[in-house]
Amino acid sequence: MKNFARILIAVFALCAFALADDKPVKLSLPELQQEPAKYDGKVVEVTAPVAGFKQKTSQAGNKYFTLKLAEDGKTVNDYSRGELGKELKDGAKVMVTGIFRVEKKLGSLVFKNEIDCTKQEGKPYGIKEVPKG
Repeated sequence: MKNFARILIAVFALCAFALADDKPVKLSLPELQQEPAKYDGKVVEVTAPVAGFKQKTSQAGNKYFTLKLAEDGKTVNDYSRGELGKELKDGAKVMVTGIFRVEKKLGSLVFKNEIDCTKQEGKPYGIKEVPKG
């Protein structure tokens, strides 16, 4: 019975740790750019204006979109599989939640300072437009 209780406690501890890891770190874009290595591989939430939104389709026929967040001369790239549903205009303020990577390699391609905000079930990832005001 003691072993069962220990196993149960260990399982709950691991679940709590896993859930805590998905809680986004809320940052401004300048804060993220000031110490990018500190947030590498972590879930971040950044609110900033959009620059350069592009809805695309890969050669394999998969939909995705990219955009940059730009504020105070700092930028970060954002990527998501799928479609956003509406085009974001430059200057629109958005809240982006996803996994930040200082560098991500995909075959021969290298992406730097990118937030992958692809929606996943049970995860807070995504993009939301912030109302003006």
